[in-house]
Amino acid sequence: MISSQQLGERLADARKRAKLTQADVADAVGIARTTLVAIEKGERRPSNAELVRLGEVLKTSVNDLLRESAVRTEISPRFRVGFGVDKKSSPIAEAVERLRVFGSRYAELERMHGLRRVPARIEALRTYRVEPGAQSVLDDRLAGEDAARTVRSMLGLGDEPAMNLDERFEVEAGLRIFYLDRLPPKLAAFLLWSDEVGACVAINADHPIEKQRWSLTHESGHLLRDPEAGDILEEGESLKKAEELFPESFATEFLMPAVGVQKRFADKCRAGRFTPVDLYSLARHFEVSFQAMTLRLEELRLLPKGSYEKITKSKIRPRDLARHEEPHSPSAPRRKLPERYVGLAVAAYDQEMLSEGELAEYLDTDIADARRIYQEHRKIRLDDGTQLPVDFAAGDLRMA
Repeated sequence: MISSQQLGERLADARKRAKLTQADVADAVGIARTTLVAIEKGERRPSNAELVRLGEVLKTSVNDLLRESAVRTEISPRFRVGFGVDKKSSPIAEAVERLRVFGSRYAELERMHGLRRVPARIEALRTYRVEPGAQSVLDDRLAGEDAARTVRSMLGLGDEPAMNLDERFEVEAGLRIFYLDRLPPKLAAFLLWSDEVGACVAINADHPIEKQRWSLTHESGHLLRDPEAGDILEEGESLKKAEELFPESFATEFLMPAVGVQKRFADKCRAGRFTPVDLYSLARHFEVSFQAMTLRLEELRLLPKGSYEKITKSKIRPRDLARHEEPHSPSAPRRKLPERYVGLAVAAYDQEMLSEGELAEYLDTDIADARRIYQEHRKIRLDDGTQLPVDFAAGDLRMA
C-alpha cells in the first residue's frame, strides 16, 4: 500500500493537471478545503468514498492513484494543430491526459518486469541539441538536413524510402508512439517528454498515412533538437518560427532525401517527359502527400516554382491519377498501441501482476476485447503454420 504522502502527491498532481483549485475540488467532493489541504500534504488519508469521488472529479481512476508501481510524470506538451483551435479546450486537454497516462503506464509495465529505460541511439545523439532558452549556433535548416542524413545512415536507409517508421523510431529513437482516436480533426500530433518516461508521441489515428508519417518524423526532429520545450505550434506557422526550421527540414530530408528523389525523378524522365501521373507515383514511392512531393521537387529545382499552384488550379485530383499508376504496397496499418507495450501488458497479466480489469484498462478497451488480445499473444505462429505456446515467465534465451 502506498503511503498517505504519496497518495497526497498524486492527488495534487492530478488536480494541477485538471487546472482546478483546492477550493474547486473540495466543493465538488463535499469536503472542507482544509481537509483537502491535509489530504494533499499526506496528513490525512481520504476515506474510500472520498477517494472514489476525488477520482471522479479529477478524471483519474482510483487504481492509478493507489497503484504502487505508478510513475509520477511532469510533462509539457508540444502541439501541431491547425488554425482556430483552442489548445486549452477540453478535447485537447483530454488528449494530453490520455497520452500522459499511456506513457506513465508504459514505464510502470517496464518497472513491473524489472526493465529500465536506456536512452536509444538516436535519443542519445546530442550533436543537434539546443537546451531550453539557449540560442542555436547552427543554421537550423542546414542542421535539420544534416541530422536527417545522419539518422538515415544510422538506420542503414541510404537514399531509399523510409519504411516501417514506427518500429525504427521506437527502437532507435526510443519514442513511445500511440495512435489516438477521438482527437480534434485539426490536431495532427503532439510530443510529451519527461526524464522518467522519455518521449511519448500521439499521432491522430484518423489522419491519412502520409500525414501521420510526416507528423511522426517532425516530432522525431524535436526529439533531436529540443524534446523538453513545451511551446504550442500553429501548423501553418511552422516555417515562421525559428525552432520549427530544424524539425521541418529534418522531416523533409528524412522522408524525401534529395539524392534519392533526384535519382527517382531522373528515372521517371527517361521517357522524355514528367507527367502528373509520374508525380503521383513518386509521391507514393516515398509515401508522402502529393503536395509535399510537388513542393520538394520545386525546392530541388526539378520543377518550376509555382508548379503545385498551377496543378491545383488545373483541378487535377491526386486520387484520379491512381487509376493510371502501377500497383503500390503501402506500409502496414497502424496499431493504436505500441506492440511492445501490449506485449508487456499481456505478460504482466499472465504472471498475475495485473488483474483482468487492469489489463483492459492498460489496453484502453473492454474486458472481452482484452481477453481476445491476450489469447492472440499467447501463441507465436511459425513459418510452417504451426503455433508455439508462449511462456511469458521464460528466462533469457541468451543464457545456457
